[in-house]
Amino acid sequence: MDSTADEEREAITASNLKRHVSVLEKRLLRNQQVRLEHPEDPERWVKSEVDLDEQIRLFHDICAQPELFGQFEELGGLRILRDALSHPNIDIAMATLAVLNEIVDPEVLVRLARAEKFVRSLQELSLHVPCVAALLKIEEDNSEVDYEGVKNALELLENLMELFPSIAGGMSENRELLLFLLRRMKASKTLEYDSNRVHAGEILCILLQHSEECLTLVGGQELEGVDKLLRIITVFRKKDPEGVEEEELVENAVQCLCRLMLIPSNRLLFGKLQGVKLLIRLIKERRSTYRLAITLLDYALMDSPENCALFVSGLGLKCIFSVLMRKGVRTKPGSEDEKLEDEHVLGVVHSLCAHSSGTELARVMNKFVEHKYEKLERLIELHEKYNAMSRAAAKSIQGRSGSVRSMYSALQLNEDKQKYLERYEAGLSICQLVDCIILRLYNMGNSNLSSCLLVLLHNKGVDIQDIYNNISDYLEHLDESANDTREKVDRLLKTFLTGASDSGLFE
Repeated sequence: MDSTADEEREAITASNLKRHVSVLEKRLLRNQQVRLEHPEDPERWVKSEVDLDEQIRLFHDICAQPELFGQFEELGGLRILRDALSHPNIDIAMATLAVLNEIVDPEVLVRLARAEKFVRSLQELSLHVPCVAALLKIEEDNSEVDYEGVKNALELLENLMELFPSIAGGMSENRELLLFLLRRMKASKTLEYDSNRVHAGEILCILLQHSEECLTLVGGQELEGVDKLLRIITVFRKKDPEGVEEEELVENAVQCLCRLMLIPSNRLLFGKLQGVKLLIRLIKERRSTYRLAITLLDYALMDSPENCALFVSGLGLKCIFSVLMRKGVRTKPGSEDEKLEDEHVLGVVHSLCAHSSGTELARVMNKFVEHKYEKLERLIELHEKYNAMSRAAAKSIQGRSGSVRSMYSALQLNEDKQKYLERYEAGLSICQLVDCIILRLYNMGNSNLSSCLLVLLHNKGVDIQDIYNNISDYLEHLDESANDTREKVDRLLKTFLTGASDSGLFE
């Protein structure tokens, strides 16, 4: 034995930490040796694995003593736990996960005396690799202990990704892990709060932000991520989410689908799987998830003539324009939620104007004509609202002290870009969206609609120069790959400006 039973149970302190780390290493090596010598005789391993398990659990003591972390790392403690995490006995791995999950807390680590050295050692160990391997081996349904093992693994992975974002690269290519996360999101446990279900969704959201390859992989036939995530949301087509777990689950599923919609093939599949139809229903019935549905709809219709056609033919125009007119909405006027709602509703309307054709486009155009052009008036109202917010931000920036400019310089930030971003977030982005819709409506070929639009802009005192400036900013900041969009919008702008000039209303 490495120590007496009394010593094994004593609390770990600075004075005995070295001895306990040494005991841990000896017990791990002893167990590995016995396994190698008697690979077909598990009874020979039992005693050494019980001893190893007990010693690992003792290290919960240091989790409440961050001041010991540096010494623990220098003694090789982290490396030994990494090796224990790869143990073939999943019970040993789970005991190790429990300890590591308590140690690897970003909020605690940043306050360490020698935080940089400790974190660097963590990074060099690549703990996420054995952590993922252990996670995929745990049979979660076996017992509460196994459930806790999955919980610790998921929390540890989240913390590691927060500390080292680059590790998401390899993880986002791990088919087994991605499939596990999708299935775990879908699986419902009879618990008051199933944190593992929520953590699985949060990790999948992070991984989907890493690369287009991951988006293609998750949306492809092998993993069927679009279908699996849609099925999670479909459960709530007739009822609202109950409790925090279901609310977070739906939010994570929607965020994952929004990411997946950045790939054209995933958008097409979403439409084929009745995703657009489901969103129409959620918005129409004003379920508590209706704002999430609008957000996802914005992504699903983006650059997608097929989904736009499905939306119009599925009688979605009435429900989205009622939200535009703020009928039956739950968001508080002037709130950040209202701003987000406006942004995504306008995103949907812009996609419909940009990517509909034939009878579908005629139906979109008719929505702006009906009821005495009330939707046009609403658009102009939104232009004025968000243009004013953008102007206020610009004025605030203009009056800013030199200390802020010095801060930008010290952080090596481009001052002009930072100013633009602040205006963009304050309201310019939404105003640009409104103005793009105005340009497209004017150019739809309906002379009555175009004339009425100019008259309303004149009557409301809208400065055409503001529209020009907003669209010019929009074009200037488009991605280099968006040349087609740039040329198209530039042509629409020129036609609009010519029409406004020829009307004689804006002299």
